[in-house]
Formats: sequence, C-alpha cells, structure tokens
Amino acid sequence: MGGVALSRLSLFLPSFAADYSGVCSCLFDLDFLVVMNDAACCTRNYVDYDEPRWSREKVTTLCSQLRTLDVVMGDEAGTIAKIVDAARSTSPRGIAVLGSPVPAITGMDTSGMAKEVEVLTGIPSIGFATTGFATYEQGIDRACRGLLKKFCSSPANRPRACRPGEPCEGDGREHPASPAPRPRVNVLGITPLDFGTVGTEHDLTSWLQNEGFEVGACWCMGFSLEDVRQTPKADVNLVVSAGALKAATTAEALFGTPFVVGLPCAGKQAAYVAASLRQAATSGSSAYALVGSESEGAGGNAGTDGNVGAGPQRANESALIVGDWVCASSLRSALRLEGWPGKITVASLFGKRPVFAGAEDAAIACERQLVDLVRNGNFSSIIGDPLLGRIPGARASRHVRLAHPALSSNLFEAEVLRYLTTDVSKLL
Repeated sequence: MGGVALSRLSLFLPSFAADYSGVCSCLFDLDFLVVMNDAACCTRNYVDYDEPRWSREKVTTLCSQLRTLDVVMGDEAGTIAKIVDAARSTSPRGIAVLGSPVPAITGMDTSGMAKEVEVLTGIPSIGFATTGFATYEQGIDRACRGLLKKFCSSPANRPRACRPGEPCEGDGREHPASPAPRPRVNVLGITPLDFGTVGTEHDLTSWLQNEGFEVGACWCMGFSLEDVRQTPKADVNLVVSAGALKAATTAEALFGTPFVVGLPCAGKQAAYVAASLRQAATSGSSAYALVGSESEGAGGNAGTDGNVGAGPQRANESALIVGDWVCASSLRSALRLEGWPGKITVASLFGKRPVFAGAEDAAIACERQLVDLVRNGNFSSIIGDPLLGRIPGARASRHVRLAHPALSSNLFEAEVLRYLTTDVSKLL
C-alpha cells in the first residue's frame, strides 16, 4: 500500500484541480447554491486557486464547516439544516451538494442529502459524490451529465430527435427533406480549467455563427438553466474537452443528438471541424475531427498539403503535447493539417485513454510516468504548461509554453492559448 501511495507522489508538479472544482466550474453561471461539504480547505482550493472567475464575480458558495464530531457522528441532519437556511436567504435556482475527501471516506450520502434538501426547499437539487482524489475532468463529467438528467426532457416524454430523411414518430411533425440552413450547435466542455478566461468561449460562438451555425448552449461558460433545458433541440454537439465526452454520448443516447469531437484551432483544423459538424447534422452520425487519431473520420477533406516545416530536417523532429485529451489531440490535428512532418505524441495527466488516442499516445497515471516519458522519448519539443519545464529531462527539449490552468492555476494566465486566433502553424 505504501508503494502505491509513493508512486503517486508529486515532486515536480503541484496537485491538480480536483473533481469538486470541475463541478463548481460547470455550475458557476447557473445561479446555484454550491455546497462544499468539508472543513474549509477544499472550499479554499476552489475559490482561491482553481476558479479564476470567483475573485472577480463571486457566486454563492457555502462551506459546511465539518468538524471532527460531525464526521465521527455522521451528522448529515446538521449539514442539511445549514443548506436549507442558506437556500431560504439566497433563493438560488438550484442547489448542488458536493463531497470532499473526509465525507468520501466516511460514506456521507451527498445524493440522499440533495434529495432531502429538494423536498424541504422545493428547489432542484443535485448531489455529486466528489472525493477530491480524482481530477477536474471527472467533476466536469459528473456535472454535465447531472444537469442533463435533471433539467432536460427524458425519453419518456420526448421522442428521439429525428434525422433528415427519417419519419418523425409520435409527435405529428414532418421532418424537412434537408437539414435546417443554420444547424443548431451546442458547445460542450469549455471551462476556465482548460481554457482560462482569455475569451475562447466568445471566439467559439463567433466562429460558429460565422460558419453559418446557430449557437445553442455553451457548456459551461456564459450559459443559463434555460440554455440547459434547450440542449436537446440541437442538431449536433461540439465536444472541446475530455470532461464532456461522456455527456456527449449521454445526449446521443437520450435525445439522438450526434456529436463531433475536436477543437477548431485557427486554420485548416477549424475548417475540418466545421465540415464535420455539417456532415454530422445531416447524417446523424458522430465523428472525430482529429487527424492523427485512431478514430479519425467524417468531415470532408482533411488533406495535409500545407508546407509548414517543410524539409527533411523537420521530419526527423518529434513533439510531445501534454494537456487535456481533446485540446492536445486537436493541436496535433492542426499541426498535421498545416503540414508539420515530424512525430507527434499526445500525453494527458487527466483522464483515461479515450478511443481516439493515437497508438503511441500516453495516459499518465502519475508523475513518475511523465518523467520516464520525457527522459526516454527524445522529444525535440514539448508543448504544455510552463511548469512542465521542472520535469527532469525537459530542459533538453524546446519548451513551447501553453498554460493549463488545471495544473498551474492563474500563475501563467498570459500564456493560455487562444486556439481560434493563434497561428498554430508557428508553434513548432
């Protein structure tokens, strides 16, 4: 047991944003009373370090102030009473009850507490069994799927969205022979933990509009509960981070909405994603707009006829991209489409290996695995957070600094990549 614990010890990197911070980030814009079930430490991690918006635009956050006696005696009733009092004085649109390490160890029932709070207040409430031992993308996953199931129509009262050419059963509607001239798109998975507060959410919505799409909900920045409820009306969902992958498949199962995985980086990658969205809206089939992935598919011409880095000397180079699975894979796709000829490996400290990962991509379970990868990979360039420069062996490679707030908080805010306005071809 001691060996397992030591293998996960971080010597060079700070602790990552936890699952409860992922939930909180998703709920930030929704006028929720967010209840952190802890002694105050986890609450401080969220409000002081993980959520850059909180210092500028405070939202209602309640720390339950657990004490030793509360934990030993399992006093859930006392915590529920605090939540009900807070709800009566703040009148939120919803209530979220989150866990932290100590409640996770003692088995505190956050879902049961949320149900009781909802009965006592009449306010929609969701319990999230966060533990603080998992990373932020798992919290984003929990929050997105929880909101879908709580506030969107269920299959029992809403038929699956019919696709072009299909009959619409049971609702009396006739589907047009061709898709709407402006297909409706939801953006799933954008939070400051991956994208900072540099304006990428606005870039995305503007880009979609310019490409001829109608923008639905932008999960989870700049949206409302009304947007959440309208989510099933979309023709296609665009997944821009790994935390939203399961939410996309959930929406597909519940509402028949196809999804496209891929971040529209400036240049040919953006065109590839746009073509993939149009095709998915028409066919009803999901796709991965990621050149170089195992699941690459659908989306029109993704030719790599660019001339970036042309020359045999660049073909011998290799790059390691460390970050969120979707963001990092999209960067690789963009570099490929722009003609960069060298080997590109994607590695992620966050989340399990997705279906679209390349054959040599790496899901990093602990810092030691990252150290080994950097030392043995002989990479000419490493693209990722500035703190990765502390990893032994990293200084032998050129370091392209792209801040990842889930790792380095707001230390390097000026180095967060603005994907849709930055010429990715010049990164390497």
